[in-house]
Amino acid sequence: MCSISCLHDIMKNQYLFEQFDSMLKSKDPQKVYEFYQLDFSECTEDDILQMEMKLFEQSWHTLHDELASSFQIKRNPLVVQLLCKSVLEETIPELEYKPVSRKCTWALADIGTQEAFDCLKAIAQSKDETLAGYAQKRILQWEDELERKGQLIPASRVPFGKRIRIEPYSLYLERMPKTGKSIIGFQTEDEIVVYQAYKPSIAHYAVENQTFGGKDFSFNRMSWIKPNFLWMMFRCGWAEKENQERVLAIWLKKRAFEQILNEAVLSTFDQETYSTHENWQKELSEKNVRVQWDPDHDPQGNKLDRKAIQLGLKGETLHFFAHEAIQYIEDITAFVKKQNLYVIRDELEKLWVPSESIMKF
Repeated sequence: MCSISCLHDIMKNQYLFEQFDSMLKSKDPQKVYEFYQLDFSECTEDDILQMEMKLFEQSWHTLHDELASSFQIKRNPLVVQLLCKSVLEETIPELEYKPVSRKCTWALADIGTQEAFDCLKAIAQSKDETLAGYAQKRILQWEDELERKGQLIPASRVPFGKRIRIEPYSLYLERMPKTGKSIIGFQTEDEIVVYQAYKPSIAHYAVENQTFGGKDFSFNRMSWIKPNFLWMMFRCGWAEKENQERVLAIWLKKRAFEQILNEAVLSTFDQETYSTHENWQKELSEKNVRVQWDPDHDPQGNKLDRKAIQLGLKGETLHFFAHEAIQYIEDITAFVKKQNLYVIRDELEKLWVPSESIMKF
């Protein structure tokens, strides 16, 4: 969050900044109401958010309830830690039944990010039964609320905690690195989702049995997994390519995914990694995972400067993946087909994709 000096640097309207600074120094609750009568037309939404966050920290006024409601409406992830801190540390003066804290939990639920969910879990552990109760209610209704607001891939009979959160492609673009190699995927604290595309018979068996097998699946071939949704869409042609008509989202424990990564050998020789061609070939012969870094692609199939990862599994590692690593398998083909219509129509402003982030180690 911006300090006062930071706000001074970013705000174009210096008169408004001076009034805001004067209001904070006065610690006069009446001046807060007077401040909100000023003209904010030259301020950006970010300017106003930063001012409101700074104001929310102050304990001497009585507008915390209204500010919490404003944060709930704006749903900006920047306020998550501020809301969490104010509830856990009880820094905001309020009535015994803690109405401001209740609205803070509402705001966290509406923001809907994994960070916000983690904050609700922390609040739910509070020794204060009122605070804990507010957070526990938001957690119990978490997925229903996100689905109602169109922030989850539509699904039925999916276990709690196994719903993929989605966001507008425009927001996704803002957060993604433009260059370099990053493992990008939808993830929770303990799990990450990878994708595969198969013909209907293999996909049907996988969903019904929550593992891979059946007469059409071969454990003697290499099977490739991709954590990046749009990379999978490029490879399967948005579920239009032959024998790739069904797209599966596969939940893995992160520790299992990392175990697979530790077995990975580059599919092409790299002297900096292996020193000699012989060393590389030895690795290839001994390990069951291949890693490829290929150009990532935008929704319309255009190459990007950023690299995307895919992992090829065979032998014991493929059996480990199918029989031990997988936590849940979901068919998301219907979602893929719907989003593809926006790509075909060149309506990317309507496109939604999984809310992915860079995997940290």
